[in-house]
Amino acid sequence: MHSIVSFELDDDCILLNMFNDDSLFFHESIHLTHIRITLYRFEHCICLLNRLNSQLCSFTVNIMFVSLPNVDILSEIKSISCPNLKQLTITSYRTITDYEEFFLPVLQRLSNVEYLTLLLVVGLERIRPNHFIDGFDLEKNIISYMPHLREFHFHIRSILKNSSHVEIKTIRQSFIQYQQQSVDCVIDYFHDNYGQCQIYSLPFIGTRLDFISNRFPLFDTNKTFSMVTKLLLYDDIQPFESSFFERVSRALPHLRTLDVMNGLEQQEKKTTTTTNNLEFINLTTLILFDIHLDYAEQLLCRTHLPCLVELAIDNDILLEIMTRDQQQAKDNCSRVETLRTWKPFYHSVDVLENFFPPYSYVKHPDEEKMKNK
Repeated sequence: MHSIVSFELDDDCILLNMFNDDSLFFHESIHLTHIRITLYRFEHCICLLNRLNSQLCSFTVNIMFVSLPNVDILSEIKSISCPNLKQLTITSYRTITDYEEFFLPVLQRLSNVEYLTLLLVVGLERIRPNHFIDGFDLEKNIISYMPHLREFHFHIRSILKNSSHVEIKTIRQSFIQYQQQSVDCVIDYFHDNYGQCQIYSLPFIGTRLDFISNRFPLFDTNKTFSMVTKLLLYDDIQPFESSFFERVSRALPHLRTLDVMNGLEQQEKKTTTTTNNLEFINLTTLILFDIHLDYAEQLLCRTHLPCLVELAIDNDILLEIMTRDQQQAKDNCSRVETLRTWKPFYHSVDVLENFFPPYSYVKHPDEEKMKNK
């Protein structure tokens, strides 16, 4: 029997637990040198690094949750030794709450890494002093621990509550020492007292952007973000106008998932005539939970979505769209295979049949609870 040296799983396939009685989930793992995997918790990543240690050469991991479960795990971090690990990619789009205490110590144990990629979201409320992650932080906490590092690609979004105003030039100046690499950043502030700073190496390597407002340079002439496939739009200061969505459709031709969060009414519709020629040709998933009705009208009634197969939407807004009985909305919904609602849909499912294919509605978890009582 041949030894397994490389193991890859699709990013959407999450392993809840790789270990059974302190052994990896298959016996041939003793020969693994290259792994691409998605793990539920960061401590599973630590256990995996400890099990494979010197045999591991390349490690690509997507992690769902990074938070310190207990202080005992810190002793396991100190035992990590992967002298042959040269290529490391870590992705975590859920907010990392224990960045300094839990995440950085693991990176600092991997001193022989030559090719590093980090795609992270970091919550900084527990870090003192409170400041956005910048070039100085990367140099002090990561790069200085990896003397053999040749390439470092990153997109790190750091989030601060009640953050003081920081000039973007201050963040950019922290990257002056990165003379052999292009880096840029974006700072944004919201009415909910949160601020965020996104720092990223160029060319941009990510395929996902979260909490993007009207103020984000999404439409730059260099088409920096043209390969993005997943986009979460959020703004509590300005509405997303029809012209904004038109520009999004041109700037992100590969977009597959669009999530909109904005409770503000569109204003352009009051002074200009809206058109129905908007199209997202590759969009498969649309999420409209926390929105003003205008965005459902914009994206379901006045936009062509030929590949839409999954829709998540607020109940009241869904009923309003169906009541209007608009043909474009019917066409867009006719191919939906999965329909989810924000709250249990207590109306008869029969009312959905005029818009959606049979059996597309996925029962809300609360409906199942009521059924089992």
